[in-house]
Amino acid sequence: MCARFTLAVPDFATLIALLESSSGAGRAGGGPARSIAADPEIAARFRPRFNIAPATVHPVLRARDGQRALVAATWGFAGRFARGGAGPSLLANARAESARAKPTFREAFAARRCVVPADGFYEWTGPKGARRPTWFHPAEGGLLRLAGLYQPAKDADTGEPDLRFTLLTTEANADVAPIHDRMPVLLGPGDVDLWLGLGDGADADRAEALLRPAPRGALAARAVSPRVNSVAHDDPALLQELAAETDPKAASPKAAAPKAGGTLPLFDLDGGARPAVPSGRTSRR
Repeated sequence: MCARFTLAVPDFATLIALLESSSGAGRAGGGPARSIAADPEIAARFRPRFNIAPATVHPVLRARDGQRALVAATWGFAGRFARGGAGPSLLANARAESARAKPTFREAFAARRCVVPADGFYEWTGPKGARRPTWFHPAEGGLLRLAGLYQPAKDADTGEPDLRFTLLTTEANADVAPIHDRMPVLLGPGDVDLWLGLGDGADADRAEALLRPAPRGALAARAVSPRVNSVAHDDPALLQELAAETDPKAASPKAAAPKAGGTLPLFDLDGGARPAVPSGRTSRR
């Protein structure tokens, strides 16, 4: 399960440099860096994010015309409509063990695999009403490359073409298991081209073999503020370490609830407006 993650790199140039340092799969010694085509509008509107939730628009790396391309996509495949006319649910995650065969994800697995850049993700523990978040991040710093799938769609409000992505999850490794039994699939730098289907990496069998828990010690864990629990909060203070004895109910005053409907933008489109809560339910997978 992965319902929130972070991409707190300071600027777009740093993100591109980190992504371009990923080598092609199967190259001895790591191989040369591969350039990335990116939409200039994405670059202009990029900002660090500390609390990315389903329905957020986020940059994802995919193959296009034999090249790596960084494009904007909305987190969550559209699922079945929720009861009571609440709109479709969002399939934020897909189980790696069954995604290749499951009708919802089968076509995307075969031809539309993507890499979702992040530098950490959250999981929660504790009783309902007092859930305590833990931020998992690379033990040695740097970027996480989350394995994802994407699909073409239409924006529900405008009817304009849209892309949607989902994250693949696998069994938790030793770093995550004390908190949760699932974790996102983390790709190594040398696995990126194989996962995207570039070069000789179109073989779905070889791509499926990458869907395994990360090695022990790949991630570090940090107890952080329960302010993460609200999507209204998206600031660097969310990542400050929280003392174990801190009362989570007293860690932060209540924030004003964001308006319902719409999506959670990755980009600061209107000078700092708060993100909106997604209208649909998020499916737990």
